[in-house]
Amino acid sequence: MEKYILGTRIRSYCLYISLFLLSSFNMFAKKADRNKADSIILKVLENRDYYENFFDAYEAKIYIKGNSLVKKKNILYRFAPDFLYLDKKGNNTFIEALVDVNFNAPNYFNSQIIAANGTKKNIDDIRERVMQYLNMKINNSMLFNEKIIFPGAKGAFKYYRFEYVSQTDTLNHLIHRIKVIPKVRSQQLISGYLAIVDGLWTIYNLDISGKWEFTEFRVETEFGLPEKDFLLPLQSKITFNLNLLGNEIVNHYFSAFSYSHIKKYETKTQPAEINYDLSGYFNAEIDSIPIVTDEQFWTENRTVALTAYEKYLMDTNRDRIDKIELISDSIKNQQDLPKGIIASKRFRYNNTQMSYSGLLNPLKLAYSKLDGIVYWQQFRFKHYYANGRELQLSPNIGLVFQREQIYFNLPVQWRFQPRRLGEISFNFRNKNQTYNAATINMIDGEMPDSIHFSDLNLEYFHHLNLDLTGKYEIANGLLFRGGISYEWYIPIKYKNKETPRLRRGLGENLDEDLSDLVDDRYRVVTPMIGITWTPGQYYRFNRKQKEYIGSVFPTFSAECIWGVKGLLGSNSDFVQIEMDMQQKIPVGLMNSFQYYIGAGKFVRTHSLYFADFNLFQKRNFPQSWDDPIGGVFHLLNGEWYSASRTYAQAHFMYEFPYTVFRLFRGITKDLLKERIYISQLYTPALPSYTELGYGIGNFIGNAGVFVSFHKGEYKSIGAKFALDLGK
Repeated sequence: MEKYILGTRIRSYCLYISLFLLSSFNMFAKKADRNKADSIILKVLENRDYYENFFDAYEAKIYIKGNSLVKKKNILYRFAPDFLYLDKKGNNTFIEALVDVNFNAPNYFNSQIIAANGTKKNIDDIRERVMQYLNMKINNSMLFNEKIIFPGAKGAFKYYRFEYVSQTDTLNHLIHRIKVIPKVRSQQLISGYLAIVDGLWTIYNLDISGKWEFTEFRVETEFGLPEKDFLLPLQSKITFNLNLLGNEIVNHYFSAFSYSHIKKYETKTQPAEINYDLSGYFNAEIDSIPIVTDEQFWTENRTVALTAYEKYLMDTNRDRIDKIELISDSIKNQQDLPKGIIASKRFRYNNTQMSYSGLLNPLKLAYSKLDGIVYWQQFRFKHYYANGRELQLSPNIGLVFQREQIYFNLPVQWRFQPRRLGEISFNFRNKNQTYNAATINMIDGEMPDSIHFSDLNLEYFHHLNLDLTGKYEIANGLLFRGGISYEWYIPIKYKNKETPRLRRGLGENLDEDLSDLVDDRYRVVTPMIGITWTPGQYYRFNRKQKEYIGSVFPTFSAECIWGVKGLLGSNSDFVQIEMDMQQKIPVGLMNSFQYYIGAGKFVRTHSLYFADFNLFQKRNFPQSWDDPIGGVFHLLNGEWYSASRTYAQAHFMYEFPYTVFRLFRGITKDLLKERIYISQLYTPALPSYTELGYGIGNFIGNAGVFVSFHKGEYKSIGAKFALDLGK
């Protein structure tokens, strides 16, 4: 019996030792695989700069075919927003297209669909989504329209880890297969496999998967090895899988590239001049697309034959489109009416585009501590002319529940000289309720801690504004602005029937002009001139229109406004000057630092005026995640925006991906950005006001928490969120 027990123990010990040795061997093997994979990726990074400039230009034709399979659908399918690219009737569909692509170094892609056949929703999908996944350069740090961090980019080890999988022989080359694993779950990272050519240290093919917004995607792309198409994509498979609220739709696309012209990089004897014109950078033309239904044409241009299922879809698809159906969504389509009520809707017809936010769209809700719940509506109308000129109408209306006020904004813009940013704008709107400058005399003499606007019985006024302004580019990055505004200030009934404390407190100190006007409706006419300058401004032309797209230098602005007494009944005579500077500085792959510094002053106040600074005022419509940060204090009471003749403000913001929340696994999957805010204000009556904030955001919306301080002492805390889905 003892021998049996001893033997059992020996066998157990041997088993434990074997398992330990096997576990240790696997651990060391995995570590060796990681080290081998890391060394290969390092060699890829070392050669990245050389291959980045391998081509100066190329021209290609891409044949694309795709189909959609509706696996599940329910009643919510009918209300799906347009950006999900769903067939309205819920049918399985097929599309094919022929695309011209032109590339010029370093990253200028110009794509245009020259022929298409299929259904219109699939056309939008190809034009607005698929082309982003095809127009890529393998040596870029970011892929898919700057959305995804590529694992072959410098700094990749910060976001990814790599494992060696296998090696094979292909076209007399040794190919290493490397597994890519993101260190955190994020929509800005992908997973999958890279096949890397030994010796050349280039990527032969990639098989990567990820998620963007609500759609999971998979991209399989093969690149050329022979000299004639070295490093260029040869074919690609793209799969989009949408699984949302019980609806599941799978889209498959296949593309094949055919190159007609390739120009290799030539060493320049002299450094090239800086070219600020980035026209064509990932630019997909959106003009009318010719529909070709001739089977002979497609037989000649298909580089890959249709499958039996694709032929079936072509034969059974009764919704073939003509040119008008392709470029427009029929407003008369009755099944779109319910969706147009609760979801954003876009229409396109020839050179006209329209969009509407939806009458009962829950995504147009926002909240902040000062305003409470805000609900707003947006409408956009754009018409493009053949010469690039553009007419745009963008009315907005919003309801601020906590203040029980409705704000509206009715801008009309006419771009008459698109190549020089020449534009004339007309706008009619209402602004925040305000009070006249007589109040400032009292506030300047009070301690900030003792000022409670609710106790002052201020003479508040409804503020209506009519603007006619224009701008024109004098030189690249240098804009001249000018215009004239007409302001109405309509008295609001006093909070009690007694003489307002403001007038009692000032007594005989009231300006002579004020004593005659205190119960009147004030009118102010204010001409304006201004200038904006951005050194080293990069730009592109889109539809013959010039667009600014960034600079490594800050943007400087200055403007002067003066009140003209007596013109059109104007009551005011003053001069007002404002200046600001702002810049966004990229820091690494996904980080950025932004700052905004501004100041303003009334340098002359001969008679009644309202301290209404253009660059220092509260916005009434919720800001989306990507709006500018200047001029916004999230917890500052609205009365303070008109409480001084002078102000200076500074806003700083640092944006970074998933750093804080990476500690909570799973949360970062759909989180795109985090932000830290620091804002500082100086006015004579409020000499030190500080706000600190932290925010998160993604494609659905953004939210933030802010804390305010006066002279370093805590004052208040508040939150803000705004939905941004489908913008």
